[in-house]
Amino acid sequence: MQMRRLFPECAFAPPNTIVFVIDNNNVVCEAYGDILADYELTDTIFGITLLSLFNEAIVSQIEEILSKTISVTTISWKKNRFDVYAKVTNDPLYHFLYLVDVTRFIGVETKLQESQNDLLSKKEELQAVFDLAANGISILDHNGMFLYANRFFQKMMGYTMEELKYHSCISLSSSEYADASKLAVEHAIKNGSIQNFRKVCVTKSGENLNASMSLSYLKSRNEILMITSDITQDVRYQEELKRQVETEVAKRTEQYEVMCHQSRLAAMGEMIDSIAHQWRQPLNTLGIIVQGMRHITSKQGLKQEFLKEIETEMMDKLSYMSQTIDDFSTFFRPSKQKEEFNVLSAIDDAVRLIYLQLKSSAIEIQIYFENKMDISVFGLPNEFRQVILNIVHNAMTAIMRSNRQDGAIHIRLKKDHRNIIVSIEDNGGGIDESNMERIFDPYFSTRENGSGIGLYMSKIIIEHHMKGRLTVTNQKHGAEFTILLQSKE
Repeated sequence: MQMRRLFPECAFAPPNTIVFVIDNNNVVCEAYGDILADYELTDTIFGITLLSLFNEAIVSQIEEILSKTISVTTISWKKNRFDVYAKVTNDPLYHFLYLVDVTRFIGVETKLQESQNDLLSKKEELQAVFDLAANGISILDHNGMFLYANRFFQKMMGYTMEELKYHSCISLSSSEYADASKLAVEHAIKNGSIQNFRKVCVTKSGENLNASMSLSYLKSRNEILMITSDITQDVRYQEELKRQVETEVAKRTEQYEVMCHQSRLAAMGEMIDSIAHQWRQPLNTLGIIVQGMRHITSKQGLKQEFLKEIETEMMDKLSYMSQTIDDFSTFFRPSKQKEEFNVLSAIDDAVRLIYLQLKSSAIEIQIYFENKMDISVFGLPNEFRQVILNIVHNAMTAIMRSNRQDGAIHIRLKKDHRNIIVSIEDNGGGIDESNMERIFDPYFSTRENGSGIGLYMSKIIIEHHMKGRLTVTNQKHGAEFTILLQSKE
């Protein structure tokens, strides 16, 4: 005889998830999930205790979750890894216990670690090149203080690296060149570089050293790369050598900046945060759908047409979440396949994913465009959808924080010659002017629990992958993000 389901809404459990319904005695009453069969869980589990399924250590962790001592934990069970969390029901006698299979993400973690190790190895190789160079190479902060100096520079000045950390390129100059050295640092930061700056340095032993220096500002790191040549003995020889080294260092500097940028992007935490950021909106939407089904069931019952509609909506969300895994695995690869797509359709797809959240928050969203306007571009449609989703989600959050009762988001499309312009405006109060310059920086967020990567990724997608432009300004009632793309013509 088939058991009556106590909680039929759990049949819509997320993929790769097992849901146990347990009572206050840790007895399993029901089980749901698309992977039950994979773990040989049958009707025989109904009525058994958690200790029959898990060891004492795991049960202890689960009890901590149920007692709200902790909110989530990770366990090893049946050779797989699971994230475990609980949900309290309206019925005080029963609780939901969720086991989400995260085994497949272990491989991602391993690959990220391998990438990070490879980047560290390349960094060591680059440092070895610096140390073998026949010229002084050093890295300064924005005040001219030494952060790094190769062996040649240390030997030339008579200081160890530890000693140089307490000096600057200004303090190592003779008195008559101190002001000029300070101006050289400021000029490099302002204009990007300064070439063949000649001055007299003072070594640790007190000797004067005629030097020629070139400074290049590394904007992404707010640091200065300085090349120092000793021209005291042979000016002609040193000038020729300096030109050769500058050519090589310019090449190595570019590689160095790329390497540092990739190192930050390859960090394990960024990938995990990115996936969480990608999944947050569709997961919330799925939660709203489940809640809505419960409400409709209690009031009207479920009709076949409605079930089909809900199934389509949920499958769309699950398909999108699956797609994001593939997208993020190759997100920063420059060889990604581009294709022609319709901007309006992409915007509609993105808005549909968050529409239920907007509706539940009483936020109106409108899309304005000219009929018969060709709004096709050549680029990355899925990533463009994510840009729209990021911006709209941020707008929704800003409106909710402002406590406006008339929250509204307006998306406008227009064509200007060969450019397609997409503007997204909200009435959430705008962005603090002090934060405007940092709004696209990685890990910068004005929200308490924000990851700070959504707008950064959006900038990368539009400007690096699609050769467009993404900007933001404050309007009368809120912020306006503007995307400029070239049309396919």
